[in-house]
Amino acid sequence: MWRTEEFVKQNAEIFGEEMEGFLPRKILDFHVHVFPAATLTDGLPFICAGHPIEKYDIEDFETDMAAVLPGRNVSAVIFGLPDPKYDNDINNRYVAECGNGDRYTPFRMFDPHVDTPDTLSADIDRGVFRGLKPYLTFARKKNPDDVQIPDMLPDWVMEIANSRKLIITLHIPRKLRLADPDNQKYVAEYAEKYPDATLVIAHIGRAYFLKNIAGNLERLKDLPNVYIDLAMLNNWEVLEHAFRQFDHKRILFGSDVPVALAPGKSVEIDNQYTYVTPVPWELSISDEHAKLKFTSFLYEEFRAIRKAVERLGLGKDFVRDILYRNGTCLLNKNR
Repeated sequence: MWRTEEFVKQNAEIFGEEMEGFLPRKILDFHVHVFPAATLTDGLPFICAGHPIEKYDIEDFETDMAAVLPGRNVSAVIFGLPDPKYDNDINNRYVAECGNGDRYTPFRMFDPHVDTPDTLSADIDRGVFRGLKPYLTFARKKNPDDVQIPDMLPDWVMEIANSRKLIITLHIPRKLRLADPDNQKYVAEYAEKYPDATLVIAHIGRAYFLKNIAGNLERLKDLPNVYIDLAMLNNWEVLEHAFRQFDHKRILFGSDVPVALAPGKSVEIDNQYTYVTPVPWELSISDEHAKLKFTSFLYEEFRAIRKAVERLGLGKDFVRDILYRNGTCLLNKNR
């Protein structure tokens, strides 16, 4: 997959030509999934952008970062694979174990159908987890498009998050995503009702094409405890709009590793988005004729960030802020 000799060599050339002089020496990735093999209790591998993998542990992450971000000191906010079919207790414990020290900040996956106020509070009060990672599959709705944010984050968990000043990485639900009026309503209500909790809207609300973000991101920009992460954003127009409209101190770099390490790109087609990958994946269009040479989603994200930065005339301080300082400040603020 992303560790073949040919792919590594090709990416090294891209890094040297396009990213060596652009990326800061310190990078904080606010969106990384790690999981030991024992997490996958169904006996099947995790399909990572079309490639089956049996695990992605912290050693894998460190190996990959040394290869794809050479010369960089990479730290991360880490959480598990948020899916009720997996053993989330094992995954949460593993993430907590990896959180010793300053390099990795663990977030706890939250399942409203399993967790209780007592169990969640006990885990948080041990002082290891700094945030929560809910996900729409934990709502267990027959139709995922019927999930509402309160199904993922009931009031009782928000009260815990508010009292402990937790950070919540929120992958918003529903077909319209960021453009959905219910999503906008609940994000605003939660931000105002729970001012000591922080909401990080993952993937800029899954707004991977320009029409979905324009006029919608602006409705969140005046909420001081709402941040956005850039995970898997390969569209420079979306990033340019976000950099223009949103307080840049509340923009966080995120990758969505390990998926982001796989070869592929997110593309916009007629006010829609899809992924394009060299192998079949349920979320993508695949290059069955092998006509394309791919780099990783991660490098496509860096390319898009760089293009948006250069088009707007933003400087190195801006790049350092979104790739490191903003996340560090947020984590330190919520200690």
